[in-house]
Amino acid sequence: MAAEAASSDAAPERLPPADLRAERAVIGSVLHHPDVLEQAVAAVDTHDFYKPAHAELFEEMLAMRAEGRPVDAIALANRLGERLHRLGGAPYLIDCMSGVPTPANVAYYAEIVADKAVRRRLIEAAARMSQLAYALPGDSDDDLVERAREVLDGVAGGGRSRRHRRLRRTPASAVTMRRLRWLWSNRIVLGGLTLLAGREGLGKSTVAVDLAAQVTRGELAGEFLGEPRHVIYVNSEDARDSTIVPRLVAAGADLDRVVFLDAISPTDDESPLVLPHDTQLLADEIEELGAALVVLDAATSVIDSALDGDRDRQMRRGLEPISKLAADTKAAVVGIVHFGKRESADTGKLILGSIAWSQVARSVLAVARDEDTHQLVISSTKANLAPGDAPSLAVSLVPAAVETPDGVTQVARVEWHGETTQRAEELLAAGPEGEDRTLIAEAVTWLLGYLADEKRAGSAGAGEILRAAKADGFNERLLQRARKRAQVSTHRTATGWTWTLDTPRRQGDNSTWR
Repeated sequence: MAAEAASSDAAPERLPPADLRAERAVIGSVLHHPDVLEQAVAAVDTHDFYKPAHAELFEEMLAMRAEGRPVDAIALANRLGERLHRLGGAPYLIDCMSGVPTPANVAYYAEIVADKAVRRRLIEAAARMSQLAYALPGDSDDDLVERAREVLDGVAGGGRSRRHRRLRRTPASAVTMRRLRWLWSNRIVLGGLTLLAGREGLGKSTVAVDLAAQVTRGELAGEFLGEPRHVIYVNSEDARDSTIVPRLVAAGADLDRVVFLDAISPTDDESPLVLPHDTQLLADEIEELGAALVVLDAATSVIDSALDGDRDRQMRRGLEPISKLAADTKAAVVGIVHFGKRESADTGKLILGSIAWSQVARSVLAVARDEDTHQLVISSTKANLAPGDAPSLAVSLVPAAVETPDGVTQVARVEWHGETTQRAEELLAAGPEGEDRTLIAEAVTWLLGYLADEKRAGSAGAGEILRAAKADGFNERLLQRARKRAQVSTHRTATGWTWTLDTPRRQGDNSTWR
C-alpha cells in the first residue's frame, strides 16, 4: 500500500506546473531566427518539454536541422502536414512566434524549461526511491543506497546532454585590460548594476531624478563631467506626467535627453518593460541613444513576476542578465530597491526579497534619514571596486513649484549639503526612539568635557574623539547625536574631519541641548 501511495505521488497532476510560456518562447524564438536553435539545444532536449506538442515540434526542428533543411514556420508546417492540426495548427505556431519579445533571450527561456524538467524528474525519482524502500525489504542498506544513487544520477543531466557543453580556454595574456570608469566617482560604476536602497517613502526616486538630471547636463562628477548624455528612465510606480517629469523639471534636467520606454507587442499592444525578457531590446536602445544611465524605478517591479523574488537562484536568473547588459553596453544601471523595516547595519540583508540583489550589484548606495537634522544621508555601503571609501553625503528634500499646462504642481527636489561624517548604516541600525535620553545626556557631558580639556582647547579630530568615546563606552551613533545636541560643529581639514565647540563651555554644562 505504501508503494502504491508513493507511486500515486508521482502522478502528473502532482508535479510542479511547467512554464508553458517559456516552452512556447523557445519554439517561437527558433521559428523567428533558426540560428538560435544551437543556444536552445545547449540547454534543453526534447524530453525536457512538459507539453507533448512542444516536444514533438522541437524534435521535428532538430531533425530538420540535422538534414540541413531550413527551420522556419512554413517549412515546419509543410513537414508536419496533417499532424500540424493535432499539434495546434498554423495559428498555434503564429501564437508561439508573437509571444516572443526577442529571440536573443532563447537561452533564458530554455533554462526555465530545463529547470522545470529537473524538478519534475526529482519528484519522480523520490517516488521511485520510496518504491524501492518498500518493495525490496530484504536488500541491504548499502544496496538500497546504491540503487537510489543510480536513480538520482539520471536526474542531474536529465534530457540535456553534456556533449553540447564545452570549455573555452583563454590565457590571461589574451585579456585586454581596461580601467574602471565611474558615472559618479566611486559611487556609481559604468558597466555595472548599482542599487539605490532605502526605506519606502524616503525620497529615493527624487534623488535618482536629480542624478539623472545632472547626467543630462553633464554636471555629475565622473566620466562624463562636461559631456551631457542621455538617460533611460524605466518607471513602474510613479506617474510620468504628474510626478516624474515635474521632478525632472524641478531638478533642471534636459528633458530631450530623458527617454521613457514601453514594450510594444506585434499586435501594437503597449505594456511595461519586463526584464530579463526585454534585455536585448533595452540594450539596443542604450546603444542607439548612447545612454550613460538607465534608472529602474522600482527595480523589483521591472523583474519578471514569474521569478520568485525570495529565491536566490531565480532572482540571479533575472539579475545577472541585467548586470551583463550593463557590462556589454558600458552604461550604468541604477535600480531603486526598498529596505525592510527591521533595524540592521547590514544593508545587504535589509533589502526586501532575495540576498541576490546585493550579491549581483557592483555597488549599493544606502539612503537613510537623520531624525535630528531631518536630512537624508547617502552612503556607499558596497563599493568593492572603488579605490577608497566615498564620503557620505547629506541632502534635503525641499518643495518646488512646477508650471504645467493645467496649473502649478508641487513636487520635491534635492538640495545637496556636501559631505557628512554620518553614515546611513548607523542610522539604519537603530532609530532615535531606541536610545535613552539619559545616555545622550551622559554622552553630551563626556563630549563637552573632552573638548574643553586644556590640551584640546575646544577642538579635536573626529577619529581621535570617536576612538576615545568608544574606549569609554559610547558608540559612534550615540556620540553623533550628542554632538548635534551640544552644538559642536564639524569642518574638514587637510588631515580629516575636526569637531569644534561653537562657544566656550564649562565642563559638565550641557544646558544647550535641553
